[in-house]
Amino acid sequence: MTAAGDPCDTLLVTGAAGFIGKHLLAHLAGSPNRPKHVIGLDLRGGTSTPDIEWLDCDLTNEASVREALGRVRPDGVVHLAGLTGGKHGLGAYFRANVLACANVLAASTSLDRPPRILVVGSAAMYGVTEGDYVVVDEARPLVGTTPYGVSKILQEKWALLYSQVRSLPVVCVRPFNIMGPGQPESLVPAAFLRQVADVVAGRARDVLCGNLETQRDFLDVRDVAAAMWDLMTSGVDVEGQVFNIASGEPLGIREILDACIALGGRDVPVRQDPARLRKVDVPVIVGDATKLRRTAGWRPSIPWQQSLADMWRDIRPRISPPN
Repeated sequence: MTAAGDPCDTLLVTGAAGFIGKHLLAHLAGSPNRPKHVIGLDLRGGTSTPDIEWLDCDLTNEASVREALGRVRPDGVVHLAGLTGGKHGLGAYFRANVLACANVLAASTSLDRPPRILVVGSAAMYGVTEGDYVVVDEARPLVGTTPYGVSKILQEKWALLYSQVRSLPVVCVRPFNIMGPGQPESLVPAAFLRQVADVVAGRARDVLCGNLETQRDFLDVRDVAAAMWDLMTSGVDVEGQVFNIASGEPLGIREILDACIALGGRDVPVRQDPARLRKVDVPVIVGDATKLRRTAGWRPSIPWQQSLADMWRDIRPRISPPN
């Protein structure tokens, strides 16, 4: 990477066609210090334009990754690619989240000028915590108990090992609950909005939910993209470090559901689904992003109500037939 605040010549974004990736590309397009060249690497592909070049690469194939990075020779890499939700086997999470990242790290060390690599983890790495109201900072032990959470722990530990042993300029982030346009509809609040739209369209009778009494830390995906780029263009003091990306404010799941129903413009019956209840559900968990604010000067700027409204405009036309 170049000096703090200066754009890098070439940025590689893995998983660029995904939820966060699309918003990061949009953020870069409007950034005054955008890279001269942006390469999106994603098996889902994309159409190359003067602003972005797309490459197909199987990140679990070490030889393919070495060939891709040797061709691109990026100054920076934002590693977003990986496997998130769904019911996948343990091996699938390991390959997509651990092995793929390990291949990117190894290929980067073989370059004459190793790039700065932003490795994207998750708040799921913290796992289930104890107590009623938990504020989680980066020093909290990682006790992830899901295949996804454990795979992200291994991914981050491997990245930090490369930073320590091979002096690779790695930065790790742990985003908390992300919302915004394009959020997968299996996650709250997109799942609520999808169900509300179905009820409004007459295709469903009610909205199914789990525990509505919990509170979590939500922030807009566009703020997350801004935080990532702020870290990529910060000084060398961020390298080898881990940063939470969080709002620091609790938001009730019931409050989100009520706001989703209000966007639908009519009363919507709500029914609790036992299958959506968790055995252990800490009432309140929020992230502490003090380190990120002090280091990069980042603060979230998009209110959650605006995020929901933008998501509703994005979701409803694809679900409800025009009147």
